[in-house]
Amino acid sequence: MIPAISTPLDWLAFESDKEAQQQLLAILPPIMQNARWFGGKAYKIKDLKTDHCLPFDAHGCRYYFFVVETNYEDHPTEYYMIPLGLSNSEVGQPLAQITFGAATSFLHDACYLDDFHKALFVHITKSQDISTSLGHLAFEKGKLVEENEPFVHSKNPKVDQSNSSIFFNDKYFMKIYRKLFLDTNPEVDMLRFLTETGEYQNIPSYAGSLVWSRKKTPPVTFALMMSKVDAQKDNWVSTGDELNDFLKAFIHGDFSIHEFVFENVELLARRTAEMHLALFTETKNKAFAREKFTPEYREWLYKHLKDLLDGRLKMIEQHRDKLDEEALRMADKLKRKQKLVMQFFEQVKTKPLKSLRTRIHGDYHLGQILFHNRDYIIIDFEGEPESSIADRKIKHSPMKDVAGIVRSFHYAVSAKLFFSNETKNADEKRLQKATDRWYYLISDTFWETYYKTIGKDNKLYASKAEINFLFLLHLLEKAIYEIGYELNGRPDWLKIPLKGIEQVINELEKYEG
Repeated sequence: MIPAISTPLDWLAFESDKEAQQQLLAILPPIMQNARWFGGKAYKIKDLKTDHCLPFDAHGCRYYFFVVETNYEDHPTEYYMIPLGLSNSEVGQPLAQITFGAATSFLHDACYLDDFHKALFVHITKSQDISTSLGHLAFEKGKLVEENEPFVHSKNPKVDQSNSSIFFNDKYFMKIYRKLFLDTNPEVDMLRFLTETGEYQNIPSYAGSLVWSRKKTPPVTFALMMSKVDAQKDNWVSTGDELNDFLKAFIHGDFSIHEFVFENVELLARRTAEMHLALFTETKNKAFAREKFTPEYREWLYKHLKDLLDGRLKMIEQHRDKLDEEALRMADKLKRKQKLVMQFFEQVKTKPLKSLRTRIHGDYHLGQILFHNRDYIIIDFEGEPESSIADRKIKHSPMKDVAGIVRSFHYAVSAKLFFSNETKNADEKRLQKATDRWYYLISDTFWETYYKTIGKDNKLYASKAEINFLFLLHLLEKAIYEIGYELNGRPDWLKIPLKGIEQVINELEKYEG
């Protein structure tokens, strides 16, 4: 049954109609809990409040960007945006039936209304701004889009993820951000810079954005439009397909990797290095200008690493009952070697480093890479999910991205060999030996091609020794970070990051000895 809202005022007054807003807020919790884009499903909602209700008039229709303050019992407040629009039809699962005096309409999430799609597209292609009592809605057109490019048609994809999506003219893809942050989303800045300054080709090109700009507070990103990429699968799936052949050979006692697998890894390494070179492009844009390893950054990074390790060790202690024998062995080794790890982290503060820092992808793994027309397209530049928006914009060594993709290779082969039905009765030592051999061959191939593409005289990295240090540092950081992800969702997989940590600790012990 569709919930009902009733108000004596009309739709144009909804911006200030507190009673109607309260009725809407009362029906939203179950709607949000069932939405794919809602990230607070694990927490109990305490209450919802109207944060802002921004009107958007287009083509004779009124829409609202309704920003909901979501308060939880045991979690920090979050903000979600629900565009609102009216329709005379209940087709498409309306949020509510809404009555204005004697007139009745259906209140919809406007992300699924065709007229709203058209309004967004037209305003972006014309770079139109709309003033509100709380700043203005800034629509920006990217260089990719022609002036006044006509709207032909639009559609929503069948499945939404953490954001909502719209396809335009079979040419563009718009991401509407549901969870809002009090700053511009880094993905908008990254795509704009890579497309228009770095001239990097292997990403969805920046086509436009919608940002809510205000005078005394940071701007908030509502939407990003980019070129559409017709890719059938991401590289995590593709790598899994390639590993199926490796798995079959392993079952029959053979160790075999097809030559095209190495060719694909080399191509991915080149595209990754080219992305980092594009982000290294000299610019007057302070948000992207290259920086040194300053004392302030070194202190920030050390504290980040220390807090990360302390937090993950506490999580392990709280979940020891979920760990199998091998995971417990490696977890206990990490605890014993905590001092060694911290001594390694402390080098961040004192080690001479002449390499430079830039903006990076920040959440780089195989799932963020699409295979398209025999080439790779890199997507999702929002940054590390656990980090604040401000922290996602901090400049790091690009070795952090390299470590992310290498860790992803380790995940891919470990998941395939340790968690496939075909190997559930296989000897664990034999499984580990095969996993390690595949991982080292593939990661060495990636590493060598990446370094060759960057060029040994490039100022981004001062020396091979500095590269090795930064790579090992971020490889360890990434594996420690992964502990939290697995303990929260897949404790059986905890041995994968723990094995990665053990491998780095073994390297550190060599230098210690």
